Amino acid sequence: MILRLPAGFRYSVVAGICFVLGAVLIPAFSALGLHYALATVIAFVIVTVVGFACHCQWTFQVERSWEGYLRYTSAMLLNLPLTIILIGLAHDKAGLSVAWSASLASGILFVWNFVAVRWAVLRSSKGKAR
Repeated sequence: MILRLPAGFRYSVVAGICFVLGAVLIPAFSALGLHYALATVIAFVIVTVVGFACHCQWTFQVERSWEGYLRYTSAMLLNLPLTIILIGLAHDKAGLSVAWSASLASGILFVWNFVAVRWAVLRSSKGKAR
């Protein structure tokens, strides 16, 4: 029954998990003394691995592959500079906390991520769905 949920809903759940993970990790690393840009890079690595695994397993129900992971990471790499820029604007220019700035950046990138994740995960998996 849970697998019959629409892919858009499943994507939203996984994206929410990744959002929360990033929203927790970036400020946590920042609180440890790391600059928000470095904190974002470290969080990116963690969130990318978790996100790819979850999207393959549950969102699109396809086999994981290195080809898909490389495509997924490439698509998500666009998020990295955009996230740093958006956090920088919100934090440095608007005076928001790193936590609020990271959350705002993640929300803005939500739609782009759905399109990019679908492309990355489904492209190599034609005929390989579980």
